[in-house]
Order: sequence, then structure tokens, then C-alpha cells
Amino acid sequence: MPDVLAALTPYRTDHFLGDDNLRLVDETVSEVFGMMLGLETSVLLEECSAIATASALRTAIVGFSGALRGACEVRMASMAARTVTSAMLGNPLVDEEDPSIDDAVGEICNMVAGGWKNRIPSLSSACALSPPMIITGNNYVFKIGTPCIKIVRTYQFDGLTMQITMQCEELHRG
Repeated sequence: MPDVLAALTPYRTDHFLGDDNLRLVDETVSEVFGMMLGLETSVLLEECSAIATASALRTAIVGFSGALRGACEVRMASMAARTVTSAMLGNPLVDEEDPSIDDAVGEICNMVAGGWKNRIPSLSSACALSPPMIITGNNYVFKIGTPCIKIVRTYQFDGLTMQITMQCEELHRG
């Protein structure tokens, strides 16, 4: 019965910004990287400037619609994206121009977005995901409806870093 009640409870701003949600995001990232790539992740509590200043940045964005309107954004420098791709394919380090890099980064974003929303009963079946959109480079602005709330987490894996931003339109207060 508690799962039924949780599914009926609207997902609110305080849920999204709460410590429990950060734990869910962290668990999802850890599970995706551990199970799919065989890589261990850890949260970096300080924002990493290497991602923000990287010229060869790969970004994947998956949108949410339905009970939650927003997006999951995964950003990583070229070497991190190449490492993720190689781990996913079980190959040696792929070339910088390998077209499978976009597919791999998009799939990581898709798995993180889907894994996170499926951990929240009120979003699991009431929120759809868009296909991943891929951006190469760092000179872009991505906006969703306003007002917007977001959380940003930086993770380390295999000596490399990536940043995940979860953002959504303002939710019910309470």
C-alpha cells in the first residue's frame, strides 16, 4: 500500500532539491557505470573546472515530459567520453572522431535519466523520456521553461570527470 500512496503523491520542489533525491541520482550513476561499464564512480563535492573549460566537450540531453517537465544533461570532456565508449564497447580506447562516442554518451544519459525517474514511484510510469540529443563543443545554452530548478553533480571515474545536471520546471511547493 505505501507504494500506491507514493505514486499518488505529487513530486514537489522540496523532493527534487532534497538530500534523498541526490542519493537517488548518485545511486543511479553508480549503478549505470558499475553494471554497464565496470567503472566505479565517486561524487566530487567541489565543482570541477576542467569540464567547464574543456574545448572538446560532449553533452547528451534527455528530456522529461508528463508528471515532470525537464531534462537530464550529461557533460564530459573528450577523453572521458572516449573512455566511456571504450568501456561500453569492450574495446581499446576509441579514436577521438569515432562516431560511436555520441551514441555511447547518449545512452549513458538515457540510462541515468530512466534509472533515476524509475526510482521515484510518482514519476516512474507518469513521465516519458525523449531520445538523447547530442551536442559537441561548449558554446551553447540549454534552457527549459521558467521558473526552473536544478541540481548539478560532478562525478569522478577512472581519474576522469563528468557533470550531470538535472533540471525541471518549478514543481508544486510543499
